[in-house]
Amino acid sequence: MIWHIENYQRFKREREALEALAARVEWLTPLRWRIDSSFRVVWDADIAVPAGHRPVSLIYPNHFPFSPPLVVPRGDTTRWSQHQYGPGGELCLEYGPDNWHQDISGADMIESTQRLLLGEQPEPGVAGDVASRHATTLGQDLRGKVSRFLVTRALDEELRKLPERVMAIANVACIFRRMEGIVHVIASIALPDGRTWKDDVPDVAKLGFPDTVALFRWPVDQPFPPTGSVTDFRAAIAGRGLALPDLKDVMIVAGEKVRAFFLNIDADGVSEAAIIPPQPSAPRLDKDHEALGGRKVAIVGCGSLGSKIAVTLARSGVGGFLVVDDDLFLPDNLVRHDLDWRDVGIHKADSVARRVALVNPTASCSVRRMRLGGQESSGAIESLIKSLADSDLIVDATADASVFNYLCAAAAISKKPMVWAEIFGGGFGGLIARYRPSREPDPASMRRAIENWCADQGKVLPRPAHRYGGQPDAPAIADDADVTVMAGHAARMAIDLLIPRDPSIFPHSVYMVGLAEGWIFGQPFDTRPIDVGPPLPEPETVEDMEEAETEFEFVKKLFSEYEDAASGGATNN
Repeated sequence: MIWHIENYQRFKREREALEALAARVEWLTPLRWRIDSSFRVVWDADIAVPAGHRPVSLIYPNHFPFSPPLVVPRGDTTRWSQHQYGPGGELCLEYGPDNWHQDISGADMIESTQRLLLGEQPEPGVAGDVASRHATTLGQDLRGKVSRFLVTRALDEELRKLPERVMAIANVACIFRRMEGIVHVIASIALPDGRTWKDDVPDVAKLGFPDTVALFRWPVDQPFPPTGSVTDFRAAIAGRGLALPDLKDVMIVAGEKVRAFFLNIDADGVSEAAIIPPQPSAPRLDKDHEALGGRKVAIVGCGSLGSKIAVTLARSGVGGFLVVDDDLFLPDNLVRHDLDWRDVGIHKADSVARRVALVNPTASCSVRRMRLGGQESSGAIESLIKSLADSDLIVDATADASVFNYLCAAAAISKKPMVWAEIFGGGFGGLIARYRPSREPDPASMRRAIENWCADQGKVLPRPAHRYGGQPDAPAIADDADVTVMAGHAARMAIDLLIPRDPSIFPHSVYMVGLAEGWIFGQPFDTRPIDVGPPLPEPETVEDMEEAETEFEFVKKLFSEYEDAASGGATNN
C-alpha cells in the first residue's frame, strides 16, 4: 500500500497540520519531506529544547494511518531519553501501537516528542522524570540477555534464610538452547549445616546438563564485588571472610536482591547474568484440583491419544501414573504425538514418563514396557493387571479390542472406574466413554450398548484411526488437531472421575463427538450422547451350604500343603 498516493487527502491533512504547528510554535524548525530506502514518507525537522538542538525524523509507515508514525533521532546515535528503544532508536511517546487511533496525526507525535525532551531536561544539566505510559514485560526486558538464572518462589524463600559469611553450593540444571541462550535452574543447595534443600523441579538430568554455583549472602550496606577482573572480584569476596571455591558461576544475595555472575578465567573478566525473578503466586487451578495430587492413573497405550491424556492430567496435578506400552517412538509418529525428535528410537512409555516428570516434577510415574494382548508371559500379564487394579482410574487409549477386554476384567475385579476414547479413521469424529462401578453397566456391556446404538442409527461403529502399537494395517487418517480435541475431552472426563462431583458435569457416560461432517455427524462439534442404562442386576445364586463346605475344605487342604512345603515339613497353624 502506498498510502500517500492512495489516501492523498490524508497526506494533505498531515502536511497542513505540520505546517500549522511549525507556524504556531518557536521550538520547531521544518526542513524537508523525503522518501527513504523503504519507500516511506519522512519529514525532517529540528526541535529546540533548553538542553540543546535535537534533529528528528518523523517516519510514516507504509500502512499509515492504521499504525502510528515514529520519531527517531536524525543522524545521532546517542541516547536522548530513558523512553527510547536504545541509543539512536525510536522514541517511546504518548502514542504507540497499543493506544493508537487514526485521528492522531504526525503533528501530535512531534508535540509529544517536544514534551518528552523538555520534561527530561527542563534546563541544561538538570534531569527531570517523565512517567512511562506503559510498563515493559519481563520478556521484553530479557530479550537481549543470553544467560539467565531462574529464581522460583521456593528458592526465593530459601535465599532469604541464608545467613551471612556462609558459602553454600548449589546444584544447577543448565537448559541450553543454541540460538536463544542458556537458563540456569537451581535444583538443590548443600548448606553448611549439613542440610540439603531441594526445589520442586525435574531432575537435573531431565532438564539439561549439570553445573555447580557458589551461593552466599552479601551485606546490603556494602557495594557488590567489582566486575573489572576475576582477581578483583575474588579479592573483594575474600575481604569479607569468604573462601570462594574454584567455580565459574557465582550467585550473590543482598537483602531481597539477587545477582548472578560468570567468571571468565581465560579472559580475566566477569559478566553478569540476568535474573528471572519469582513470579507472584496466582492460583491457576481451583481448590478441588488439589485432591489430584493423591490420585494414581493407569494409562494403557502411549500413542498419540494416550500421550496427550497423560501430559494433560500431569499438568492438572495428578500425582501418580502407571504408563503401559511396548512400542517405540518413530519418525512417522511425529505427525500427531505429544513427543518430538528428542524421543525418536525410545520406548514410548519411557518418553511419556519423562514428559510427565518435566511438566509435573512432583508426580511419580511407573513404566511397563509391555503389550496387553500380545506375546507376554501369563505371569507378567497377571502382575500388570494387579498394578492396574491398584490405580484410582484406568484409561484405555489403545483402541484395541483385545486390550479392552483385559482392562474390563481389571476394572470389574478392582471396582475401579475406567475411561476409554477413540478417534475414528478419517478424522471426522470420535468416542469418549466412562465406567463408574455401581453406576453404569460393566465396560463390556457398555461396548455392546454403543454398538447397538450405532445399529439403531443404521451405521456401523467406525474403525479407529490408530491401533495399539501402531499396527501397519490401521488407517492413519486423523491429524493432530483431531487427536488433541478427543484427548482433551477424555482428560476432562477423567478429571471429573478423580474429583468426584455429584451430579457429574457429564450427564451421560458415552458421547460421540463430531469433528467434521460425516457418518452420523451433520457438522463439526455435533455431539451425540448415548444412554447405556443402569448397571445390570447381579445374577441370582442359590447357595448349597454342604457344597460350599466341601469346596472350602479342599482349598484349606491346599493351603495347608503349601505351608508344610514352605516350612520344610514343620507344623504351622
